[in-house]
Amino acid sequence: MLPEDLEAIEHQVVRKGKKEKKPKQKFVEQREEEVKSKPLTPRNEKQKEFIRLVDTMDMVIATGYAGTSKSYIPTVMACDWLRTKQIERIVFTRPNISNSKSLGMFKGDMVDKISIWLMPVLSILRERLGESALEIYIKRRQIDFVPMEVVKGYSAENCVFICEEAEDLTIEEAKKIVTRQGENCKMILSGDISQSELKEKSGLKHLINMVKKYDTLKVGLVDFNNINDIVRSDQCKQWIIAYKKEETSAE
Repeated sequence: MLPEDLEAIEHQVVRKGKKEKKPKQKFVEQREEEVKSKPLTPRNEKQKEFIRLVDTMDMVIATGYAGTSKSYIPTVMACDWLRTKQIERIVFTRPNISNSKSLGMFKGDMVDKISIWLMPVLSILRERLGESALEIYIKRRQIDFVPMEVVKGYSAENCVFICEEAEDLTIEEAKKIVTRQGENCKMILSGDISQSELKEKSGLKHLINMVKKYDTLKVGLVDFNNINDIVRSDQCKQWIIAYKKEETSAE
């Protein structure tokens, strides 16, 4: 049996006088089989803990090296929850959007515009949802991107809210994000503080310090701070090792 959401996507929906594109039945079934054959499986103990925290906590902060699946794991979990209607939306944000073009400046329809901002996770979304379903989710704003310039007035409810590159959040931006969390919202912030251009003024670092200071803040913390936590590739790992040696020798 197909999940109810994919069964619904199978049918055409008329909105504002336009028919939405629908995936062909064989592609829906093929995607379902592919997802079932590729369950999210942790590759080390740190990833296992990260999955547990995302599954059980309302807010999780993940820090550490590139290539440790800080983005991949919560995005895949959110896709599976969206497909099975456990959540209504997946919302992404990241810092410094206000210094770039606003969404309306880009050419194309909403799918084209949103896809530009979703570029860092687009391959994950396509892999987990399939091209046609992804396009429909974006058109329905069930997969969305919120620019930092408008996040202050945003209320995140019934969704998974993912903030990437959070190491470059200012303290004020970090405050705006964590205070957006509403009912039935799971929030995940991830970033590599060692790559922050803000250093001690990093909003992500400030959030972590606050979580450690106030025990009333129920936030899961996971730090991929070991070289062996890197799973992207050996080449990625060797570059990070080399850069760490460069930093040490320069001190």
